[in-house]
Amino acid sequence: MAGFDSSQVATLLRQIGAYNDLLANAYVYGSIASDEQDVNTLNLLHKSGLIRPDDSPGEYRVTTDLKRMLNRLMRKQTSYRQLTDMGKVIEAIEEVVKDYQLATIAKEQEDAEYYLDQLDDLLYETKDSLNNNLENMHFAIVSQFGFVSSLSNKIRQNERYLSHAQKLLNELQQIDPQDCYEWLDWLCPNEFARKISNFVYWYNQILPKLRLIIDNMRISLFRLRRDEKQASQLRNMARFLRKHPEFDLDEQLFELPNLPEQLKYSPPMPLLSYVDTKKTDIEQPLLELIQSLRKQAVVSPIKVRTTSEVSFEPIEKISAEEDFFEEQTELLFERVIINNCAVSALGFYQEFQNIWLEKSQVIAPKEWIELVFSCYCKLTNAQQNALNIKMKGMAVTGTTHNYSYSDVVIELKPEIKASA
Repeated sequence: MAGFDSSQVATLLRQIGAYNDLLANAYVYGSIASDEQDVNTLNLLHKSGLIRPDDSPGEYRVTTDLKRMLNRLMRKQTSYRQLTDMGKVIEAIEEVVKDYQLATIAKEQEDAEYYLDQLDDLLYETKDSLNNNLENMHFAIVSQFGFVSSLSNKIRQNERYLSHAQKLLNELQQIDPQDCYEWLDWLCPNEFARKISNFVYWYNQILPKLRLIIDNMRISLFRLRRDEKQASQLRNMARFLRKHPEFDLDEQLFELPNLPEQLKYSPPMPLLSYVDTKKTDIEQPLLELIQSLRKQAVVSPIKVRTTSEVSFEPIEKISAEEDFFEEQTELLFERVIINNCAVSALGFYQEFQNIWLEKSQVIAPKEWIELVFSCYCKLTNAQQNALNIKMKGMAVTGTTHNYSYSDVVIELKPEIKASA
């Protein structure tokens, strides 16, 4: 069989024969645990593709391919499913979940372990198939579809991969991973719940990777089509130059009579099909030529922003000044509380009027009485509950509830006086 190395096959068969007990235990008991003695052996078998890591750290299982082969040789029923339709895969997983649930509830331990192994193989095969699919697509993008040489074939392969990836994404998006949690809506063992949770977590991680691959494929397809267009233009230009050889030099140019004498005795110009980069005298012209041939990205000119000057003045700091007569109203309320007596606003005004005039503070009696009443209204509820205000005045003729007040008396309430 061409394409296969017999030594590699022999090495694989020798590994199977040398570690037959280890592989047999992994196949019969479902998984094997690693210890310090056989870590290197397990790593070797893992690299060879004979065992794979289990969900629990430090445990390994037989790979799906080897297990499928052993199932056929041992005439054992296999759990292999074709992973061509994710809807069918979810249905197959759901069937195994129901079988495992019924066997667990009926306390059929051996059957439950068998269904759990089937579920583990099916979940791993699903994840492994999709992961390999994405890795192949990612490798094709990174290598610019290097397995084909012509641009037309590269474009065709890119379109084919892109169509496959878009169909796969549409198919995966039709599945709601939250519905998988309904499989855990019973008193299930922790091992079963961990497998389902890991599958849902992997499923949520695989969709962003697939979307990123699709975006990269679109960019790659755009670049390949652009390169194909440029290659077509170069081929057309070469074809045009072959049909119009106006720039071909005559071999008998040095014998022409109209050639200047300086050129006849000058050394011949060396004509090469490449640029000798070792010559330092052509370094700068060569760099300028390369820069001019490079296609620069078309950058839209930046619009000049319209600016305008904003003038502002610093905020002037003004010290807070207390009103003189508001301080006098506070003194009036303090006298009521300290002396435990009623104080008339008009009497307080007559007592301190001369002192206020000495300080050049003037206020009319009417405004003073209104100020005392206003300050009383601004007191807190607790302060107003401790003080009484009595208005002295007479009713305005022609009205029922309008009064003309001539004085305001502030006093402590009786219960406050008694406690004092």
